Amino acid sequence: MSEQLVANELLAFLQQKLDVMDEVSAIQICASNFSEDDVAAAKQLLYRLLNKGDQMVSRRRDGTKKSIQDIITLLKETDPDDVPTFVAKDLSKLPPVTFDHVEVTCLLKDIVFLKASLADVQKQLNASQNTVASLRSEVNELRKSVTVTRSPVDASCNVKMRRGACLDVSGASFASAVLSPSPLSPPNAESAQCAPRAPRCPAPVPAAPPLAAARSLDQLLVSAASAKPNGVRREYASVAGSTIGAKMKPVPVKGPDRADDDGFVMLQRRKRRQRTNKNRCGAAPVEPNTKIRAAKPNTPVYISRLHYTTKAEDIVEYVRQKLKYAPRVQLLESRHNANFKAFVVRVPTCFLHLVLDENFWPQDVVFRRFRGQVPQNRTE
Repeated sequence: MSEQLVANELLAFLQQKLDVMDEVSAIQICASNFSEDDVAAAKQLLYRLLNKGDQMVSRRRDGTKKSIQDIITLLKETDPDDVPTFVAKDLSKLPPVTFDHVEVTCLLKDIVFLKASLADVQKQLNASQNTVASLRSEVNELRKSVTVTRSPVDASCNVKMRRGACLDVSGASFASAVLSPSPLSPPNAESAQCAPRAPRCPAPVPAAPPLAAARSLDQLLVSAASAKPNGVRREYASVAGSTIGAKMKPVPVKGPDRADDDGFVMLQRRKRRQRTNKNRCGAAPVEPNTKIRAAKPNTPVYISRLHYTTKAEDIVEYVRQKLKYAPRVQLLESRHNANFKAFVVRVPTCFLHLVLDENFWPQDVVFRRFRGQVPQNRTE
């Protein structure tokens, strides 16, 4: 709203209550509490302050309610920044808002709509809670499956030690065999398959936590490949396997992930690189004879309601007397027949605060910053 304060009880009541009341209730309250003269005076005052006196329509039949309807329509269609702030000088004239003048049907509709919205929100909340619960159960099952997974030493029971195959096995094969068990087969099936070969396997190793097992997997494979089997003859195949294993590159050990207690790793956004080729502004003083100088930015200003005999040269001369600067002035052609002229004045931005002052232009001249795209240059 504008900072201008105007005392009028009817306009102050409508300006404050239109946001929380419907038009029918507001018209009934104002028609029963204000006289016809008060309504007519308020209507004339509003149209005069908004410079729309030529648009005001006189009402004959049931003029009070229709005039109130015209006031409400004008308040809703006008920009709130252009409407003055209306205040009440006599508070006793302000009517109370009671249920005798309020349309209860609108309130009931709003209550029904709020109930339906609340039920919809409750359904969405229940669905999201069910989704979160299912995700938690899946995470718990994944943790259990990782814990139950057998160690790589137990998987080596299916490898023939006497043929030297244990020395030529890669870490990827053990990892793929251990860390990707079949989701359909129960954990007891693996122990049942390995049970007949129990005498060939070394001593069982206790299962480590999930993170520790994932970290030390490559180290266990390297140590198992370099160790000699006790009580086994050294044959040609074992010698060939040892030479091949010696030529292989060592398996790189990955660094520890920064995971929390639940096994999740926090990802951080990479920092943006700073731009090295930014625009820079010169600071050297400009001498009077220098031909290279910066251009001054201009701002278009719209002026209207000028006499039809006014020319662009007259505006240039007027601004030159005020600012000691000759601007560029362009005539705007109206699509409708109007008894006034409008121009666009390109003013330097440094003079904009002076040009947009009320004391700069003559009386009854309308001015503001030009909105939109300036049309093609057509000087008078």
